[in-house]
Amino acid sequence: WFPGIQYAAMLRALRGLYGLVSILVWAAFVSIPILPTAIIPRGRRERFAMVGARLFAWLCIHATCFARVTVAGRENLPTKPGYLVVCNHRSWVDVGLIILHTFSQGISKKEIAYVPFFGLNGYLSGVIFFDRASKMERGRVVEDALFLLRSGANLHVFPEGTRTRDGKLREKASLRLVQVCAEQGIPVVPACVWGTERAVPANGFALSFRQEMGLEPAKPV
Repeated sequence: WFPGIQYAAMLRALRGLYGLVSILVWAAFVSIPILPTAIIPRGRRERFAMVGARLFAWLCIHATCFARVTVAGRENLPTKPGYLVVCNHRSWVDVGLIILHTFSQGISKKEIAYVPFFGLNGYLSGVIFFDRASKMERGRVVEDALFLLRSGANLHVFPEGTRTRDGKLREKASLRLVQVCAEQGIPVVPACVWGTERAVPANGFALSFRQEMGLEPAKPV
């Protein structure tokens, strides 16, 4: 039994390594179309850089995970840009799934900004990076988000703040940005992801290939 356990652990490690390396390769690849948008002012470049961001998301989901994706409710997305998608959070894969199918970038912890290629591409396409330990930073996030939304960019947010470990919604959630958007007439789109934790679990990086997953956006509120 001991050799079998070693083999399984090695296989998980190799799948995790494959996932990390392939993501960095895809991020470097999409830097080619995204990097020139750096000369365009923030608030205008996101619509162009999102082409590369969506390509990156497609590569991660379909060329790395080989996932089988179902999207229901695509017609509920507003036809006019400048909306906020609010979603549950089950896996790292959620981000790519939402970028690809809702044309929106997210709000992320600042550490992600320092990942080679990944952070730069995210920033250029509209990601808002912030220090989760700073209360002052959270106020800046709302201001930056409103600026981008009013400029015609779409954003998504995970009110739970982190991935669920047991598949259940966390009782604690941050809804400040959602409330501000609702008060100011910015469309808020509730959405649900499912099955993404089968491809990449919340507590690890080991990939499982050809897993079923889905996204279901509801009507804006």
